[in-house]
Amino acid sequence: MKILSEKEYKDYEARAEKLMQRGTELGDMELLTDEEKAEFMRLSEALDEYGNAHHPLPGQMSSLLTNAILSQVKEKGLKQKDAARMIGISSTMFSDLIHGRRSLSFEVARNIHKVLGIPAEVVLA
Repeated sequence: MKILSEKEYKDYEARAEKLMQRGTELGDMELLTDEEKAEFMRLSEALDEYGNAHHPLPGQMSSLLTNAILSQVKEKGLKQKDAARMIGISSTMFSDLIHGRRSLSFEVARNIHKVLGIPAEVVLA
């Protein structure tokens, strides 16, 4: 189950909300049918994946950018420490960026675009 648009995201959110309301009415989510529980888990995972990619928390990079960086590092045959050096940051800062522990500065975003060839719309998303 993969969300492909903002409309689908809203639809999935509404369905997940209905399942949560039903679980609340029953007194516990565990009282949902097996089918409802499975659907809720699939919806939750899809919502989480789409949300991380398209609605990251402030200060965190989107998973689209993280995946693009890691893909380019691998494609270019670089080690993460070499990629970090090339974009002008420490390997610790590179790791922190990839794992959402540090926000992206304009200068680093520009270097990621220039050095790794990641499209600006992905870097700025």
